Amino acid sequence: MDADSLLLISQQLASLADDLRHRPGNGATPAKEIEGLSLRLIHTRRDLIDTFNDMQDRAVYSIDALDCGAHSNNSEAQSRSQPAALKRGVRFRVVYDPLVFEHEEFTRAMLEAVRQGEQARVSTNVTTRILIRDREEFIIHSTPHSGAEHLAVQMTSPVLAPFINDAFAKVWDNALQVSNRKFESGTLLEDDEVQILRLLAAGQKDESVARALGVSVRTVQRKIQNLQRNFGAASRFQLGAISAQHLIVEN
Repeated sequence: MDADSLLLISQQLASLADDLRHRPGNGATPAKEIEGLSLRLIHTRRDLIDTFNDMQDRAVYSIDALDCGAHSNNSEAQSRSQPAALKRGVRFRVVYDPLVFEHEEFTRAMLEAVRQGEQARVSTNVTTRILIRDREEFIIHSTPHSGAEHLAVQMTSPVLAPFINDAFAKVWDNALQVSNRKFESGTLLEDDEVQILRLLAAGQKDESVARALGVSVRTVQRKIQNLQRNFGAASRFQLGAISAQHLIVEN
């Protein structure tokens, strides 16, 4: 299961919740319970921010999150609850899409969170925003093109929890590992990795890249494979396109 599968599940659950909410006789309740599944549609930005903070306030062990970089103008740069949660020992792991670096305010907030103890990685394989509290409670955002009236779904499900946590783990494991020093400096890649991406974007072959770097073709191929895995690219061409599209490699 990947992030796209999570998004599909959330849309299906939201549809179910919306159907139940509109059925006669159900009444207006904050959540619906179906065989251990509890879910609630979030319709307003204020409700979303409050729910986001509340989940972090209640976190005991961990917060895991995917951040696709798409934020509204009135989004909080850093959650007001995160610093306190970090201080009491809650582990934060967040995978960011490179789009987050296009917004100066959110970049500063991310760097501050890293300084406070957040573990952060970067991946282009993040298609939505997800928050996971203690591996048991979830907020999964809707995407703008989904046509949904709600902004997000808040849910708990003993059945779905292992699948959602496994999906996050796969994205996390394949994301670009960036040290705190690199995050703070804004240098996400080593110099040779930057050069490889530039040469790939220019259409150079492995042999040409190896000559330019003064290393073996095998070394270049190994680095390209690592970069493809980190960025979720299926090919060398896609890797070059991703790096150019998301401005990871500056000219």
